[in-house]
Amino acid sequence: MPLFRQNRPNHSLLLMPVRLGNERWPKNKVRLLSCDAEGNLFTQLVGRSTYQRIRKETQYMEVSQNNYATIYWDTGASRPVPLVVKIEENESWALNRILEHALKDATIPDVLRRYPEEIINLGKSKRKELLIEKTRENYKTTSSTSSKVLNRLPYYRKQDVEVSIPIYKLDYAFPLIILKQLPPAKDTPSSQQRLLVLDSDGDLTVTTLPSELINKAERNRISLQRRSKEGYLICLRRPEGIFVDIMEINELQRLALEAVTQYFEETGGGKQPLSGAIRTVLNKARKTVLS
Repeated sequence: MPLFRQNRPNHSLLLMPVRLGNERWPKNKVRLLSCDAEGNLFTQLVGRSTYQRIRKETQYMEVSQNNYATIYWDTGASRPVPLVVKIEENESWALNRILEHALKDATIPDVLRRYPEEIINLGKSKRKELLIEKTRENYKTTSSTSSKVLNRLPYYRKQDVEVSIPIYKLDYAFPLIILKQLPPAKDTPSSQQRLLVLDSDGDLTVTTLPSELINKAERNRISLQRRSKEGYLICLRRPEGIFVDIMEINELQRLALEAVTQYFEETGGGKQPLSGAIRTVLNKARKTVLS
């Protein structure tokens, strides 16, 4: 892991959880790789409860298929607050490139340095919206119900936090091959299924999709198995929305996909060379989009 500064500016762009070497995070803290408005990288410790609030808000963005970023905004009067803002396609692209360079070189190229400031500035209007909303709530009731609810939110489990998945919306390469259905996190909406997926670039990540789509496709997969055929669920993105379909595979390809899943379960990561069988499956998935 490259070395990063650890001093914190007033406002920052949150990228992903990281560990510095063999670091053990302090109790109830998570270290986040961050970026200031000038494009300088650094790390900062935030409370696990704050981190969970971020994850909860970003899940709603994922469900609505919005690109988003998370800003740590210093109000000056109290501790910084996380703000999740909607961003454009070009800004989402830039975030992906920023993260790639941050992890590889611990620096951001000059050509990308204008984007952090643009995104952080979105926090100004978002903060105003929240203040207006809070004023309205205070007008209705003087109780501190909302703060009490936040204090009762459970922390993310250690294994959930340590899977270093960026906390902004990734530019997934569709179609996605659904490797496994995962148990819901404590804040996973009841209408969503948590999934381990392999995108068509060969990258592993955890995401959520509507349970209704998954259950319907799973019934079709079971019907396929009854005809002595193997199949995996794949997620397709088309102009009219998200679809989940079945892709037939052979025994060798099934075993290769199971090996990827097992590797992830044992290591918590997916950084391994792709086998020929996996590359064949990915090519087949891409062709499904065109058919």
